[in-house]
Amino acid sequence: MDQDDMPLVFPRDLTGDIQLDNDPRYVGTIHDDAIARARGYKAALIPGAFVYGHISRVALQAWGEAWTRRGAMGARFRRPVYNGGRLLIRAGMLEGDAAMRRAQVSVTNEGGEEVASGWVGLPDAAPVVPDISAFAPIPRPEVPSKGDVGSLQPGMSLTTANRVLTQGDFEASLRAFGEGEPFYKREGIVHSGCAMRLAMGDAHNSFRFPSPVVLTEIETEHFAQVRPGQRLATVGQVAQVYQRKGKHYLGTEEFLLADGLLVARFRRTQIYAYDTPGP
Repeated sequence: MDQDDMPLVFPRDLTGDIQLDNDPRYVGTIHDDAIARARGYKAALIPGAFVYGHISRVALQAWGEAWTRRGAMGARFRRPVYNGGRLLIRAGMLEGDAAMRRAQVSVTNEGGEEVASGWVGLPDAAPVVPDISAFAPIPRPEVPSKGDVGSLQPGMSLTTANRVLTQGDFEASLRAFGEGEPFYKREGIVHSGCAMRLAMGDAHNSFRFPSPVVLTEIETEHFAQVRPGQRLATVGQVAQVYQRKGKHYLGTEEFLLADGLLVARFRRTQIYAYDTPGP
């Protein structure tokens, strides 16, 4: 990409409707309209992973295939996003230097409320790939370790399903994310939302949590593309655990491998438990 052309790409906007698919896993959860309305929400809640997927489109439209090879992004989820809502994703001017040229992103709903914020970025050259020789894939046990308050400690290892991503899985993910960018299907490249969600699944299934896990923040670095037919495994560890305002947070560092090659790193923060109010 010609550096002289980069400032012309930003700022930029993207508007899109966000709609859950009919995945049976949503039944009986906060992603089910009936359950969400019973709990006081106006509609089913959209998982943060799908909001992440919408933000990633700004990066793909701006930088194309280069972003899938070495791009990066971050997202923080601030307010509920409802099924059937419309999002405005606004990316500002490019900042930074050759190490990472990034644009700040704000995501608002129809009412003008900011529901998420973050950034998208691309370095001028391929980033230095981190050394992960200390990690090896650990098969997911039949019964995961306890993940309640007091049990989780920094340095605890993540486990993985270590499975092949089939063509069917790939196409199902495009449908689930409502991914309309023709690039992914045309080139046979797995979109960032799919890769992030797979690593998240491994991280969340590494432990038995006391409450449904809520994604609050994610930062991603890409090192290579992922394609259907590759075997995907996640390695990594618990990076931090902390408590704030009655909520217990878990930070994880996840490295996604495709046929043994490091393709992405995810630094993720999620709520995994809540303080029980006293009598």
